[in-house]
Amino acid sequence: MRVRVLTLLLILGYGEVTASGHGDGDSARVTNYTPVAAPSASKKWFTFSPMLKSSTAAQTEESGTKQYKRWTGLKYSGYIRSYNQYRVMPQHNSIAPPADQLLTVNGLDIVNKVYTGYQEPMFLLRLEGSPTAKTWFQVEYMFDNQMMGIIREDSVASQVPGIGQTTNRRAMVYRIMQFKGYANTKVGDFTLIAGGGVNWAKLSPFTLANYQYRDDMFERYPWQPEGNSFGSYTRYYNEQNIARDQRWGNTGTQGFMLVGKNLPKGFGFTFIVGKSDNSGGFQTYLTKTPKNMIAFRVDKSVGVHKIGVNFFDQFGTYDAVGFRLDPRFATTDPHYLGSKVRQQIITADARLNFTKFKIFTEVGVGRFQDGLFTNRDYEQLFGKKQTTDSVTGLNYNWNNPLKAHCFNIQIDAFKSWFGFPISAQFYSVRKSVANVNSESLNTSNNHTVATPTNINTNNDITVFPGAITDIGQMANNRWGSNFKHEAAYGKLKVSAAWGFNKEWENVADLFSNRGNSISYWHQTNSFTTSRFTYFQKYAGPYQRNTSIYRRVYESYGITDTTVDYLKMYQTLNLNLGYKLKMLGRDLILNNFNTYNSVTDDNFNPIPVFTDKAFLRTFYEELMAFYSIHPKVTVVSFGSIEKVLGNNRVEKAYTTYGTTADGIDYKPGDVIKDLHSNPTLSTVADKGATINQFSWGYGIGLDYDFSGRAGLYIRNRWFGQKDKNFTLNNYKGMETTVELKIFF
Repeated sequence: MRVRVLTLLLILGYGEVTASGHGDGDSARVTNYTPVAAPSASKKWFTFSPMLKSSTAAQTEESGTKQYKRWTGLKYSGYIRSYNQYRVMPQHNSIAPPADQLLTVNGLDIVNKVYTGYQEPMFLLRLEGSPTAKTWFQVEYMFDNQMMGIIREDSVASQVPGIGQTTNRRAMVYRIMQFKGYANTKVGDFTLIAGGGVNWAKLSPFTLANYQYRDDMFERYPWQPEGNSFGSYTRYYNEQNIARDQRWGNTGTQGFMLVGKNLPKGFGFTFIVGKSDNSGGFQTYLTKTPKNMIAFRVDKSVGVHKIGVNFFDQFGTYDAVGFRLDPRFATTDPHYLGSKVRQQIITADARLNFTKFKIFTEVGVGRFQDGLFTNRDYEQLFGKKQTTDSVTGLNYNWNNPLKAHCFNIQIDAFKSWFGFPISAQFYSVRKSVANVNSESLNTSNNHTVATPTNINTNNDITVFPGAITDIGQMANNRWGSNFKHEAAYGKLKVSAAWGFNKEWENVADLFSNRGNSISYWHQTNSFTTSRFTYFQKYAGPYQRNTSIYRRVYESYGITDTTVDYLKMYQTLNLNLGYKLKMLGRDLILNNFNTYNSVTDDNFNPIPVFTDKAFLRTFYEELMAFYSIHPKVTVVSFGSIEKVLGNNRVEKAYTTYGTTADGIDYKPGDVIKDLHSNPTLSTVADKGATINQFSWGYGIGLDYDFSGRAGLYIRNRWFGQKDKNFTLNNYKGMETTVELKIFF
């Protein structure tokens, strides 16, 4: 389920979109459709398609007083797309990537004959229409030519693929389609969505939402819309953000969703039942790890303001894969105790719009408990009565709201107030609010995995201990602030930001390896390195990488034996954009910088530029987009990244030798203890810490056959060198070619 949902983030962005009359929460509707037939007022009968029956142009409603046409506005839209990539890496390692070359065709590596993880959609078809004047429907159909043909009836790993074996090379369609219906009534407007792929949903930042990471515009995205290529770069310059489908920022669910809008007294609601990103899919009953989700929102408009109440509840059972061994069985034949998981978040929010400023705020509480039992089961298993704290997993309860709260307030002051625009954010999220389907990054709960057996394994990509966050990005077990100024000074677009946050508690003991650590998201070559290994933790030659969708976090362990401090994180961002004429043609330049530091100070919101910081990172990015012809755009990209650790961060040996435990080491090996945790050296070679430099540059060409078709070519050179952790060094080149046609 997790891989399916993350992969489908690639698939569900479609062409130029426009807000429909169904409200801002409705799915984006593609505007580049081709009507099956244009209705004619002069004809009484008409046919849309040979597959559809004829329909009367004028019918009488139930009241018998209003004339309308059935099946009006029937239309289809979509695209056909081919995405091919060639990569060669003369310097790589045997772990990731496993080969020095690959050639992918729409997501399948035809050289190594393996999936590449990101399944690139070849074909999308959307059909929508109005059966009656008060109803509307939408169906989406996706085709992915992985050509592997693997089809399993269930999720039992030992099942033989049979006719779905890879040698068949049959094309595969996404077997779950989305159906959506809309009805307008006297009470209000109602939308029912059923099925999936993905039913995109957004309630509030702490309940259901998806954080929007910053991306560059050099890489191509499946959700990029139709239209002139240089026009998309102009929008990027104007908005300082990439063009996204309207559903971007929502989170993926499966099941059923009912939305009501324009109800009496300004009320509205959203109700969702089914599965979330980490619920494990609808076949979890076969693996005896079923987990389900219920969420809802009720809101009310008060003039130009809106207030709402949100609820998120994810619950399930773990049968035979619990957290404790059953004492009735021998250790040679282990059995696990069954248990339950309960995850709940309740919040209230308000969006207030005033003349000179606007405010968004959300406040609530959350709890996370697993290893729960019924009273009868607990007494049978443990021979004693269960208490309120009889939890064999994590017991992050909300009995004390001060230790279970989440709070966020964002204030955007317009230029008319202070003379310049500025925004400020203040937030606090405790460790009990651990929701991987929200905008808050999980840094403190390693039990949010779909299955308990994945805790602290390479299958857990739900937690990022000690993560350095973006400006505006929240994280649980943290409190902090962000300040941002965005304005245009003539043709110069400026965005400057400063932020800091601090941990609430030390939770290092939860994690088996690099518990007291710092995780940093590599921004240079982020998409490239995420394709070395897909959706995996403990990846890379030092088992430090966590690969998620289009980016990689690297974790750096701290070797302190006594942790009597709480880490603090400081960030500076500066983005500059400028548009000018060169040789009579438009040229857009964009420069982005970010600097991060992590310290153990009691309170120090100012970034640290010395070895006093555990870790310091710097990233510089420069992009240029030049319209050499109305149909031809040249794009270029360059970036560098520097990561430095101090002497308290894990080190690598610089010489050859043998430890007192008889373990041989060589330059580049991590200094670690018998439990594979980074530690101080006990030999003459005291080692050297992280000194990492990464770089990437590239050039590309966009050719627009028309506003609905184009050819896009990219070539990137990339590399990384760590002076001391030499196994982390790599370099290579990759070329991507995409042909995309909208219809």
